[in-house]
Amino acid sequence: MSINPLPPNLVHLFNSEPVRTASERFTGSSGGFADILTESLTAAGQTDRIDKASSLELLMGESDDLSGLLIDAQKAELSLQLALQIRNKVIDAYNEVMRMSV
Repeated sequence: MSINPLPPNLVHLFNSEPVRTASERFTGSSGGFADILTESLTAAGQTDRIDKASSLELLMGESDDLSGLLIDAQKAELSLQLALQIRNKVIDAYNEVMRMSV
């Protein structure tokens, strides 16, 4: 019985970085709203790059992992939707502050 190597799109699951909860991510010492927004946009960009790389591998015949490609595409779509929702909330908050009377 041969053991197949771990697909490249799953290697990041086994990194040595400890898993942080959402409260630890958002209440860190350097945590501020700008950091949260930047982290969200960076994550969206990273998942998009992973999706494009796995699509390219499939198209070039380097990979035959169609399910991994579909999972990467779904992750990229969800990350983009999250980034758009965060952007919408920021714009709504800005508009609300601008409507306040001083």
